[in-house]
Amino acid sequence: MHRKFLLFALLISFFLEITLFNYTHYATLFTSEHFGIMYSEQEQSFISNAQEYLLKGISVQDSFLLPNQLSGFEFKNLNTEIASIYIEPIFLQENIQHLRIIWSDEESLARSIDVSIIKDLDFSNYININPCGKVSNLTIAFAENNIAIKQIELNKEIPMAIMPIRLLIVFGILFLLICLKNVETREKISWFSFDYLYDKTNFKQRAGFAILICSMLIFNFLVSYSAYGFKDNELAAKCIKMYSHHMTDALLKKQLHLPLEVPKALLEAERPYDNEYRERKGLFISWNSKSLDTLENSIPGDRTYYKGKLYSYFGMVPVIILFAPYKLITGNYLPSSMGAFLFASLATVLLMLLWKQIAQNYLKKLSYFFFLISGAALYACSLIPIVLAENRFHIIAQFSMLAFVIFGLIMLLQAKENGAINRTSTLLISSFSFALAVGCRPSALFWSILIPVALWDKREELNVSKIFAIIIPFAIVGSILAWYNYVRFDSPFLFGDTYMITKANQIMLNNISIIGKIHSFIKTFLFVLFNPPNLDLAFPFVTIKISRIISAKSSFMYDMEIIVGIFCFPLMWFLFYVSKINILRNLIFAGIFISLLNITTFAFTGGIVWRYTMDFAWIMALGALVCAFQLQEKEAAMRKIILKIFYSCCIFTLLLAFFSTISHIIGFNSVKINILDPKIIYYLARTFGVICNVP
Repeated sequence: MHRKFLLFALLISFFLEITLFNYTHYATLFTSEHFGIMYSEQEQSFISNAQEYLLKGISVQDSFLLPNQLSGFEFKNLNTEIASIYIEPIFLQENIQHLRIIWSDEESLARSIDVSIIKDLDFSNYININPCGKVSNLTIAFAENNIAIKQIELNKEIPMAIMPIRLLIVFGILFLLICLKNVETREKISWFSFDYLYDKTNFKQRAGFAILICSMLIFNFLVSYSAYGFKDNELAAKCIKMYSHHMTDALLKKQLHLPLEVPKALLEAERPYDNEYRERKGLFISWNSKSLDTLENSIPGDRTYYKGKLYSYFGMVPVIILFAPYKLITGNYLPSSMGAFLFASLATVLLMLLWKQIAQNYLKKLSYFFFLISGAALYACSLIPIVLAENRFHIIAQFSMLAFVIFGLIMLLQAKENGAINRTSTLLISSFSFALAVGCRPSALFWSILIPVALWDKREELNVSKIFAIIIPFAIVGSILAWYNYVRFDSPFLFGDTYMITKANQIMLNNISIIGKIHSFIKTFLFVLFNPPNLDLAFPFVTIKISRIISAKSSFMYDMEIIVGIFCFPLMWFLFYVSKINILRNLIFAGIFISLLNITTFAFTGGIVWRYTMDFAWIMALGALVCAFQLQEKEAAMRKIILKIFYSCCIFTLLLAFFSTISHIIGFNSVKINILDPKIIYYLARTFGVICNVP
């Protein structure tokens, strides 16, 4: 029976693939003629620019070079039906060429579409248009001059493109729907979804969970690679090398300041710490802008300046445990993108192990499917893949902090087996991990609140060894950080953000009016928790939403790249049931409190950007999972209905996180921030967007 279902679903999915999903192929079969474009002698003169490319080993023989940006070919008096435009390029500089197709037909004088041609992505060469009647005039306008053109053909047959991912997805959906029509199969699916219990000793179940984790790591890899790749390419902004080069070199040279030359103008500035003065003199962050990089006074991004030296206000722990050892062992620098990927993957694995630990020790009679889909939804709600899409050096501190906090919580729960603190050594490791998190990101100090909450919620008696197991790690790490700050900035409590060389004016923070601070506070909470996404019928379906809020750090409007509030992920809705739970109650309430404390801190120190939400989204998602489990457990009569709603919320959460991640990558690509290779994204656009043209 199942073989028949499989075969039937496979046949239908294949039929849809060669018909509906490749409809552009058939459009070219019904046009009147197929012909190439003949160029004039004037257009052939473009070949005069070829010599410089021949020297680079790029052959442009029998092709036409675009003379400059915004070049275009205009073809008049065609008076024919056109269904496709084929362009055969030779890429000279970058891997992508944006262009606009403009045409006049029997209904309109000016129709247009914007498309892209991607190197080694063959189907992007075929551009499908849908004119009303015959086309009279046609213009192909190129936004850049990254290519030479070998030929242009009209109405060339668009080949079929079988997309394996799309075929697999459609097959899976059809197979599931067909199975649900059969009573016996439907009962088996129901049993697996609701009654097949999680068993930590079952090898197949452990293997299934391991496969789930591996799929997350693969997704992390694809997200990270599609943004920068794993090398320090020339497209990367200078400031991306903060961890991989500058802080690593400083540590290996046994110095606290960065091994960077300080501009003479900054050394001679009358008021070097005055934000307004620096801005007036051009002494501020350049953000890799060519117009500013050429200035003598331009400063590398996100550094701090104090008493004639440049410093970093980012935590040193990631350098100590990863970047510096790699440089010592290999003699090479570990690229920032690889460091971000490694820390993000470590945080992912630890988050899944934390969920596994909670499921085994606290959630009795747990459905295995509940366990699996909850793990996937937890990963999505943690925002790890979305933040990884940025893949700048800033997120290294965040991912390393997240890994240490989660590992500390795992050890904390392990130290308290059977409700008693019976492992002092484990408690010591946990405290040390929480302390190291502060060395990655100072705001991680808030997470230390989990230690007393998790350990002594039953007012257990303390002894000297347990107290010292907590105090000693914080004392050691804290004293090192205090010394580190004092030597650099003459204060044990300053990490350097006060002296940032940017337009952000932290010194003038207290001058913001109380009304302005309240306004910033309210809007920050609304953005982080409830800001809705922009939804669209076109790929990637969820688009980046730029929201503005008055920044407490400066006088200008601060752009906040908030895609979606965390409560827009349906999984989080179950957190509203938190008042009635009794499993890990104090820990979950402490996590919510710390989350709100983080948001408050960000609100009063200049607002929040999207990546900051990752610091606490994971603990709120964990609480939502526990709430969902308790809800279906207490409402036995409606258990299956509640679980169906929960599974639907998990699936929607996964889709929202998946397309938000893609949207985030495309958003960086739209502003040309160092996207290495867009092919992965455009394969997905073809897979999910159906339409042949590459946007």
